[in-house]
Amino acid sequence: MEDAADKYEDKLGTYLMKLTSRELNRQQSEDLSVFLHTISDFERISDHAMNVAEVAREIHEKKVAFSDAARKELGVLRGAIEEIVGLATDAFVSGDRNTARRVEPLEEVIDGLCDELKLRHVRRLQEGTCTLNQGFVFNDLITNYERVADHCSNIAVAIIEMEEDNLDAHQYINNLRESKSPAFQRCEEEYAAKYSI
Repeated sequence: MEDAADKYEDKLGTYLMKLTSRELNRQQSEDLSVFLHTISDFERISDHAMNVAEVAREIHEKKVAFSDAARKELGVLRGAIEEIVGLATDAFVSGDRNTARRVEPLEEVIDGLCDELKLRHVRRLQEGTCTLNQGFVFNDLITNYERVADHCSNIAVAIIEMEEDNLDAHQYINNLRESKSPAFQRCEEEYAAKYSI
């Protein structure tokens, strides 16, 4: 499936670039811009999904077993990742900016979760309740999950920014983080409670 995603990205990218030379109405231009800004993020999500599958294969082949605490932590993080992928995909398919606005608060929670899981992992290594082999695959999973969340954020930002005719995603995210609205904070608190470890 990942190979297919690569091919789709190439074909779609080529087709979309050809459309840029055509006369388009406002809605078509907005759609085209969102598509051009998001197809690589969807393809990168497929790359990270492939990486997670390879880590799963390694876990199986090497018979790596995580502690109960590590399994619980990864389960919470996996749930958050499943939700953010669903939100970003739903927002993209429907063009719903309200759904897209829920992505960044969840991405912030996921970043915090990843940081906390890494700290807990180091603590387990120091205590001897985790081996280096377990640690490598644990870290690989966290890194790939975190990158999936980043790409979901990029997708959501592309959808939101069309509303303001501005596609400076980094500036948008910086502004959003600096001036968190009450709605953003409520959403982030909701996700922090839902995905607490």
